[in-house]
Amino acid sequence: MASIKQEGSVWTIRNTKGNELKVTSDGARVVSMRFRDKNFKNLFLLKDDASTVTVDGGNDFANIAWQAEKLFEGVKFTAQIGEKSATIIYSLSNDNEISIRYEATGIDDISTQLVFSADALPEIDFRACQKGAAWEKIDGAKNYPVTEPAEVMMEVGMFGYDPGCPIDYLEAGLKNAANLFCDAASVEFIIYATQNAIQAEPVDGGFAIKTSGSNAADGKLTAQTVYMIKNRK
Repeated sequence: MASIKQEGSVWTIRNTKGNELKVTSDGARVVSMRFRDKNFKNLFLLKDDASTVTVDGGNDFANIAWQAEKLFEGVKFTAQIGEKSATIIYSLSNDNEISIRYEATGIDDISTQLVFSADALPEIDFRACQKGAAWEKIDGAKNYPVTEPAEVMMEVGMFGYDPGCPIDYLEAGLKNAANLFCDAASVEFIIYATQNAIQAEPVDGGFAIKTSGSNAADGKLTAQTVYMIKNRK
C-alpha cells in the first residue's frame, strides 16, 4: 500500500520503492512525478506546473478547488458545476503503475495532459504497441522521437495484461496503447488506456501526452489511463 500525505492543497502518494506522485486539488491535476532510476537517482519527470485537466474543452473546472478525499489506493477529487459533476482518482502502485481514473455525469469529455521534461527525458522515443496503430516514421528513421505530433488509435479487443501487476487490465478494458523509451535516462513507460486515442506532441521544454475520455451512451463518462514506469536494462 502506498503512503499518502497532505500538505495544503497538494497530496503526495509514495510507494515502497520511494517513487512519488504529487497531485493538487487546484484543478485536480498532477504537479510532480518522481522516479528513482536504477542508480537510485531521483528523476523529476514532469515539467513544473505544466500538466492540466480539461473538462468539456473549457477551463471552468481547472480554475476551482476540487474536494479531496483520501482513499485506500490513492486520492479522489470531486467537483460539480451546475448539472455537471466529475471525479478523478489518482493512485500509485508498488509496481510503479500510475493510474488515472475518470468518472463524470453530464460531461462529454475529460482530457488529462501530462507534460514531461526534456531535461529528465531527452530524445524520447514514442512507439505504438497496437496492431495497425496510426503512427508514422520521422525522416525514415527506425526510432520515433517526439519531434512532431503523433497519435495512437486503439483497436477494440486488443489488451495488454501483466498477471504480476495488481491492476486488473482485462476487467477495466485497458489496452496497451503506446510505449515511451528514453535510452539516455534508461526509463521506459508502458501506457494502457480505455480511451480511443493517445496523442503525443512536442512542447516548449519537453513533450506532452494527452488522453481523453468520451461520454458513453448512457450519459455517464468512465475512463482510465495507466502509466507503468520501468528501468531499462
